[in-house]
Amino acid sequence: MVNEHRVAQLLDEAQYHEEHQKWLHAVQIYQQLINEFPEQLDFRIKLGNVYLEMGNLPAAELILLQALSNDSENPDILYSLGIACYQSEDFERALFYMRQLASYRLPKVHYSLGLIYWRRAEFLHAERHLRLTMEFQPDHVNAALALAETCIRQNKFSDAATVLRDINVLVPQDTAVQYLLGTTLISTGEYEDAVLHLRRVLETEPADENALLACAGALIKADRFTEAEEELKTQLRHDERSARTLIAFGKLALVRANRRKAEEYFRRALELEPENTDALEQMRYFTPNGKTTT
Repeated sequence: MVNEHRVAQLLDEAQYHEEHQKWLHAVQIYQQLINEFPEQLDFRIKLGNVYLEMGNLPAAELILLQALSNDSENPDILYSLGIACYQSEDFERALFYMRQLASYRLPKVHYSLGLIYWRRAEFLHAERHLRLTMEFQPDHVNAALALAETCIRQNKFSDAATVLRDINVLVPQDTAVQYLLGTTLISTGEYEDAVLHLRRVLETEPADENALLACAGALIKADRFTEAEEELKTQLRHDERSARTLIAFGKLALVRANRRKAEEYFRRALELEPENTDALEQMRYFTPNGKTTT
């Protein structure tokens, strides 16, 4: 018979194995505890969560359903089952479990509901739950990013910018927040602020192609053509075969009314990526024989 002191030891050992991702050792310990105390649901929940970490979703669901049969309203079991179904991309069943917890003021529940609805393209429902998440936990960075993305999907760019500005005050060094805020501000027409935030990303990650090209795009929108050109030259030095950079150069040449140079850049991009839809679209400005249109 395992006494209370030994149970505490085993739980400490299991936690150590989980922290070091030694999942099978943790499974063995929780299974031993379940065998000794079959009525103790906490051990089944812990085992189910270990299976989730392992990616063994069928095993996780099986052990959690066993626990649920003994306590049908247990919030920890319902939450873990919702996560298991979400990871299995069974969003209908994930909602079934998570919605039973919607009355709880738990950020993790509403965040999960927001993600589930987002994956179902039900953006209004996603927005509602992600806003509740931020209400309950204002410093939840991932929820703020998800909420901003949800607003963007609904063309609510100003709302997205507000969400990102608020979280940016709390985590000013977070490059994911800075990048999304910068690209969102391009959509709201706030080009100077967009450049500011995107350059903060580049201070930390100077080789980030997405941030550099977005920054160049914002500079073009702000009529700061020389600075945009310098940004693009920097990226081309990083990657001479970047079709995206060549396309950006082409767009810059267009706004400078240099159609011949623009065509040259778009054709070079298509040599690298013949199916590039952006380059193909840009080439509609030119005739098939390579001469620019009038």
